[in-house]
Amino acid sequence: MANLENEFILIAGSISKKTEKATIDFAHDFTRAVTKSVLAAQGGLVVYLAGCPTNEGGDALTFDWTVAYEAEKLLAGSPPARQLKIVTSKLAMQEKMTPEQRMLIRRLSAENFAEIIYLEDDVVTGGNIGDEQVEVATAMIALGGGKGVSDRARKMRRWKLPVLPFDLNLGGFSEDGKGALGLHANFFKEPLPLFPFTGEQVKGRLDSMSLQEPLHSLDKLADLSVGMFQDEIVAREAARSPDLLVITAIAIELAAAKKMFGVGEDVPARFTAHGVHYWPVTIQRPDGPLSCVIASLGNPGNVNATAITTLLLSELKPKKVLMMGIAAGRRKKLSLGEVILSERVVYYEGAAALAGGELAARPEMPRPGLSTQQDLNAYFATASLPDRLQDHANKLGFAMPVASIAGEVAAQLKVSPATIASGELLIRDPKLFESFQGIHDKAVVAEMEAYGVFDACDKQNVPVIVVRGISDYGDKTKDNTFHKVASEAAAIVTLDYATHGWSRRPAI
Repeated sequence: MANLENEFILIAGSISKKTEKATIDFAHDFTRAVTKSVLAAQGGLVVYLAGCPTNEGGDALTFDWTVAYEAEKLLAGSPPARQLKIVTSKLAMQEKMTPEQRMLIRRLSAENFAEIIYLEDDVVTGGNIGDEQVEVATAMIALGGGKGVSDRARKMRRWKLPVLPFDLNLGGFSEDGKGALGLHANFFKEPLPLFPFTGEQVKGRLDSMSLQEPLHSLDKLADLSVGMFQDEIVAREAARSPDLLVITAIAIELAAAKKMFGVGEDVPARFTAHGVHYWPVTIQRPDGPLSCVIASLGNPGNVNATAITTLLLSELKPKKVLMMGIAAGRRKKLSLGEVILSERVVYYEGAAALAGGELAARPEMPRPGLSTQQDLNAYFATASLPDRLQDHANKLGFAMPVASIAGEVAAQLKVSPATIASGELLIRDPKLFESFQGIHDKAVVAEMEAYGVFDACDKQNVPVIVVRGISDYGDKTKDNTFHKVASEAAAIVTLDYATHGWSRRPAI
């Protein structure tokens, strides 16, 4: 089923007083079917509610009240989610509505099924109403009407939002233009202005979507319409620069990231111009959807990390980066399965060769930028963090092992800030690992990609954080036993930080 969460559909149009009753009823039945399909897909609808123009037989000649009545019926007993945006004015409510209509609006608002957007009474014009509808709508269906429908479609095109016109011959209430019929005819000439990303595909299917000579049932046509909007949204998300790039290094980390972000194994990879695989996905945040891309470096090592990250940044142009995977942790400092977020990265390979064979350490020590540090601080200050992580773990079927012969295992999923030592060595020597604290006394994590990713992001001014799950202690007990657990723990924290940690404000 399509998912239109956070999308709001405007059904724009009107009907001529001369139109036959059977056609009027058919149009309203289709409106009800669309309302049902949109709400079932977790989407919303936009309406303008004032008076309801009718013909001599009492038939409604606009569709807004039809949507409102149907939505109230369908939403009864559902969890409130504000799936209706009602544009109106105080004057319209008092002078143009019946007491029952006013009660309907107030009831929908009180039960949190609708958001009411009030226009100022002295500026209520057709143009202003259209402006307000387009301000909150993300897609539009056109049925009948005249200049008002054409004007709303023009405004939607300006924002590159999809408009789906139908061919039902309804005329228009004002009889002042071709409305949906004109848009429908133009679609076959220029589809992309109305569906900027999937216009050609929609053009190929539009004739079979006829309402004038229907091939399908109204419910089927409504579902197909919702599916077209969903396809357009998916294509739009894929085409734009992602909000977040999630980078992994090796296969087990990539598998964990895809699992936690809901990318199924049957979802094919997309490819950059240089052949790097990536998978787009959208996650829901409290402040709206976040477009993400999951990618993999393919191999460990900082040199490879710099090269592949640079390619990904140049082609995908993400706003922010999270590098996630596994790492070694100092024994007695960190537990197996524990997760850390990078407060700084120490590149321990930098050195000068002095006379007598002596090496003088000259490490690079990049830190996240100020805004990212502020986000980290706020993230760790959130009291709900432990419960959120456990909720994620429960939903995804993640369980921490009780014990390991390698050493202490974290009692539960937890995360803390830490300093990462990054270089080209796969650490199995506890003395060498301990020596990193001679470079920076807080370096209790060791791995092989963080500096490369940090360096590439720094050169392109992209904020970055590294998330690591502790898989071993960097000594003789090191093996692959904890790789899956540590990878999935890191992926859970990555998803939680993407959802609740990083703010949308511009980086400093």
